[in-house]
Parts: sequence; C-alpha cells; structure tokens
Amino acid sequence: MMRIGKWFGIIALYFIFQFGFLQLNAQGINDLKQHFKLTGFIKSNYWLDSRKVEGSREDLFLYYPKKPVLDINGNDVNSGINSNYSAINTRLTLTITGPDVLNAHVTGLIESDYTGVTNADVNGLRLRHAYIKLKWANDELMLGQYWHPMFVPEVFPEVLAFNTGAPFQPFIRNPLVSYKHYFGDFSVQAALIMQRDNSSDGPIGRSAIYMQEAAIPNSHLQLHYKKNSHIFGAAVDFKIIQPLSITNLHVKTDELLPSTSLMAFWKYSKDKVTLQMKSIYGQNLTEHLMLGGYVVATRDSLTGIETYTPTNHLFVWGGMHYGERYRFGMFGGFAKNFGTSRDNIGVYYTKGADVDYLFRLAPSFCFHSGPLRLGSEIEFTAAAIGTPDLHGRIEKSSLTSNVRLLLVAAYFFNN
Repeated sequence: MMRIGKWFGIIALYFIFQFGFLQLNAQGINDLKQHFKLTGFIKSNYWLDSRKVEGSREDLFLYYPKKPVLDINGNDVNSGINSNYSAINTRLTLTITGPDVLNAHVTGLIESDYTGVTNADVNGLRLRHAYIKLKWANDELMLGQYWHPMFVPEVFPEVLAFNTGAPFQPFIRNPLVSYKHYFGDFSVQAALIMQRDNSSDGPIGRSAIYMQEAAIPNSHLQLHYKKNSHIFGAAVDFKIIQPLSITNLHVKTDELLPSTSLMAFWKYSKDKVTLQMKSIYGQNLTEHLMLGGYVVATRDSLTGIETYTPTNHLFVWGGMHYGERYRFGMFGGFAKNFGTSRDNIGVYYTKGADVDYLFRLAPSFCFHSGPLRLGSEIEFTAAAIGTPDLHGRIEKSSLTSNVRLLLVAAYFFNN
C-alpha cells in the first residue's frame, strides 16, 4: 500500500506540474518570448601604421607609438610601415524585457564579442556586459557588469577606432552595483565597483586580487545635468588596492594604496551637430587603459614591507561631428604626466612610465546607408618619451609619432 501511495503521489505531482506549466505557457511564456531582442554588428577593421606601436589585441587597440630602439648600426628597429586586418570586435547583444517587478520596469542585457579577455585570448568569446536593470519613475538600480561610470556612455569619443579614445578616455568594464536618482534636469549616480578583466597592475602582473585583498570596492559619485541639447557632468572616483599580502622576505603586509580621480564633461547635440569634451585629473588609472599607475615609494630592508605612491595625470579630449548620411568628425586628445605624489625608488607598476605627454588628432569620415557603415579615420599620435626621475617626472624627453590609416566596414542587424 505504501508503494502504491508513493507512485500515486509521483503521478499526481507530474500532472500538477504539467498543468501548471501549460497554464504558465498560456499566460506568460509566449509574451516573454516577444521580449527577447537580438542586435549587434559584423565589423571589419584594416589599418596601416607608420611605425610599431604600444597596443593590444594584435595592435587593433592602439595606445601610442613605441619609442626608438637602435640596432648596432644606429637604425631604429621600431620604425617602418606595418599593417593588419581584424574582425574580432564583431558583437552580439541580447536584450530581455519582462513583467514589472517591485513596481519597477525590469530589463536584462547580455553582450559579447570576440576580442578575448587578454592578448593571449585574441579571437576568443568574451563577456562585455551582463546586467539586470530595475527602473522606477525617478530611480534606477543596475546589478551586473557594465562600463565603469568614468566611461560615461552619454559622453564618449565618437571615433571609428576600437580604442574609443583611449588612453585619453577611460575604457573599462566592471562588475558593479549602480544606483541613479533623477530629479528635474539633474541625476545623481552612486556606484560600488570591483575589478575583473580590466585590473590593476602589481607584483604578480595585472590581477583583480589587489582590490579583492583590500576588501574595499571602488566607489564613485557622479552628477549629471541635462537640459535641451546640453549635458554637463562631474564626478569623483576613489579606490584602494593592496599590492602585496606577503613580502619577498615572507613577512605578512597589509599596506594599502588609496587613489582619487576627478572628472568633468560636457556634450552638445542638436540636428546634425555633436560637440563634446571631457577632462580627468586622476591617480593610478592603469586599469582604465590610460597612462599612469603607481610606484614603490619605500621598502624596508629587514621585512620587505613596501609603501606606494600613485602617479598623477591630466587627460583632456574633445570631439566634434557633423552630418548624418555623410558624417565628418574630428577628435583631439592630450595627456600630461605630473609625476608621483611622493618620491619613489623606481619600481613602477604603470602604463607609460616614461611618457611625459601624449597627444592625438584623428579626423574621420563615415558613410551611412541603412545598416551599412563604411568609414575611414587617420590617427596621428605623438608621445614625448624620456626617463622618469625620483618624482616620476620625465627628463630629457623627445617626441615620437605614428600615423595610422584605419578603414572600417560594419553591418548592423536588429531582429
């Protein structure tokens, strides 16, 4: 009798489940399917450089030209034309919308491309964005992975290059919790951020472990003002990392490195015209794919315990674009190294430790015809490269430049 009762219970649960599933399918699943949207683009890039460059992803992502290196005959081994072709930043985006939850409109997004997580993983599928967003009348909560708030999706360089204005503009995605509140023409954003693919440099190379072991999320506060055709904004960003947990003399250490960055931006967009500018004065921004990082300030000879000092850099960029079907543009960027906050002993965890200043001019043209985009851009990038002193400032620098011709073809799709 017990065995019969057991099987009767199983069969009853089966039919209850089937009935419930059919009811759910009839009431909701078909509707949910209508809210799955697949978008993206197929993109091809061809480029020609006048010399070797500091870059990533087979140099599709350009930072600045490599400094001259002379062979035994006095010839610069980094000079000379080189070129490449790539389609790795082809992109897929899945957007999901569903019924309201907690009186909020809920959306989800998953986005990937084929640029890989590291240079060794080029052509590998990687996660760009993945988040859940809850939107109320005046509030918005985002949970997941998205652009770091210093990127500012509303105000970023409208260039054809994959670098999107880096190293003058932040280029970084992070796991984060972001909250926005809208009041009138203003909005305020507060975010807590950790590191993943874009991470700080340190004694074991680039790794998210330096922020994990500090156990304090990167914190960010940003204010927006949007009125008619204008956007104004300002932000402060603060983070702490712990470069070492144990010294090379096997002594436990919990020495932390704090750093602060300030940012301001503006955008004007009306009809066929777009004008925008951004300025950042920041410390230790290497994970943003910008110049800078930090340096060892002191090292105790008995314990190996180190203290650290951040680099200080100014970044300014501006862009203007005109047109719709035929769109013309100009981007300009400038970065300046102001050295470290304290004297240092010369052990650098930075990008461009020997760069005094850097600038770029990039005119572009793009033809739009339905889902097809055909464009060309010329990037002239010049770096003043020298030797850092005990304050991280550059002495006896000389200018090295590169010209990149970029040709782009992209086909956008939307289901």
